[in-house]
Amino acid sequence: MPTDEVPADETFRGPAPRPLTICVFCGARPGLRAGDAETARRLGRLIGSRGHRLLYGGGGSGLMGEVAWSAQHHGAPITGVIPTFLFERERGIAAPPQDTVLTTTMGERKTALLTRADAFVALPGGFGTLDEVLEVISLNQLKVLAKPIVLVDADGFWERFVALVRDLAHWGFINPGFGPHCSVTDSAEDALRCLEAYATEAAGRVAVEAERR
Repeated sequence: MPTDEVPADETFRGPAPRPLTICVFCGARPGLRAGDAETARRLGRLIGSRGHRLLYGGGGSGLMGEVAWSAQHHGAPITGVIPTFLFERERGIAAPPQDTVLTTTMGERKTALLTRADAFVALPGGFGTLDEVLEVISLNQLKVLAKPIVLVDADGFWERFVALVRDLAHWGFINPGFGPHCSVTDSAEDALRCLEAYATEAAGRVAVEAERR
């Protein structure tokens, strides 16, 4: 169970615009870079201290466990969505108290995460993380989804992914860029600022549209 205290970031002066259900995609393994665990803990702390809710893939291992334990320690309600076969496999791995949603397949898990979330943050991870990130970006580009996703590029983890996206655009397979709903930041703090700014802007658009009716 991670217990490291992460210093508060004092640049968040005012309250969050509204509580968001933030889905975090990241590895079920810790990886080999010590900084990734710290970034996960910082993100969990910010989600809790800013009054948001954590939605994630369930379980207590790897970076997923780091962000979940930190979020719980700082007061965030947590929902974990996990296939039954993984839930049974990870019974011996401690996870923070949470509402657990069991699914039959990995595809159902992904659908549940995409449906329940207001916004997404991607930390380092493996094939599952890449799959989830690409699903959100693709559905946003197809206008099936309109939810923000932020890639936390701490220590350059997402640099090659961003370069691949540029190459795909250069070769004519996609439009340039990620679209209006995807951002890349250097830190957990910037990721939360980005999502809160997006939520504030979206709320403003809704208010303007309501006044026009």
